[in-house]
Amino acid sequence: MEKHPLQYFKDLITRNRIGNERINFINSQDYGTVINRDYKNGFIQYAVMDSLNEDSAAELITVTFIEHLESKINSEMFNVLDHIDNSLLSIDDEKKQGVYLKTIYKTLNSLILYAEQLEDLNQYIFIAYTLKDLKAELIDKYGIDDDAIAQKKINLPTSAQTSHKLQWMGKSKVLITLFYDLYSNVENGGEPLIRATKEQVKNFLLNNFIESDGQPLSPSSVDTILTPSKESKRALKGDRIDTSKLKEKK
Repeated sequence: MEKHPLQYFKDLITRNRIGNERINFINSQDYGTVINRDYKNGFIQYAVMDSLNEDSAAELITVTFIEHLESKINSEMFNVLDHIDNSLLSIDDEKKQGVYLKTIYKTLNSLILYAEQLEDLNQYIFIAYTLKDLKAELIDKYGIDDDAIAQKKINLPTSAQTSHKLQWMGKSKVLITLFYDLYSNVENGGEPLIRATKEQVKNFLLNNFIESDGQPLSPSSVDTILTPSKESKRALKGDRIDTSKLKEKK
């Protein structure tokens, strides 16, 4: 039987798998040489060596469970989008595609309510925000609205979808290009100004910024603009924020 595209979120929210995620994180071997595992406070510390300087001291990096979970939640959102895309491709009837999407919306609505209202999830409110962003992305991409919104809107608790995010009043392409330049520093041919992976930068943008019209940033647009080979999709020279003078001179 095919796994439901939202199964990870269903298990996490309705089956209270947060505890399992926390244990898996603390015991994780994904972070290199772990120096400290703090079960009580939910963080691990691992050592990172400078590969260019063998004599340098190891840098101690701290990762909290909340940071880890937020990153994983965003990754799972993209997995869900891929799963739904593939499922829709296998449905050759347009009406059936609409029914399928509305079934997904119905599940999302329930999960969002649980994520907002369950006391155990209060400190993980970004789960609800991510599910809302996921739903907005589906509606925007496929142009099929959720009929249930008009019927249930008055019954839903008021919770601003993006109240925790900063509103970028310029072109979103300029913002995303800025972060691309900061973490890649290709423009200046030097070292990056932000040490991060593409995935970390993508998650940071999606979690912390909204468009000038209040809408969430498009995950697919962020992913495209942050891809090194997609220079044509990034902001032009006239719009691009110059990062060449930000590097500290030695």
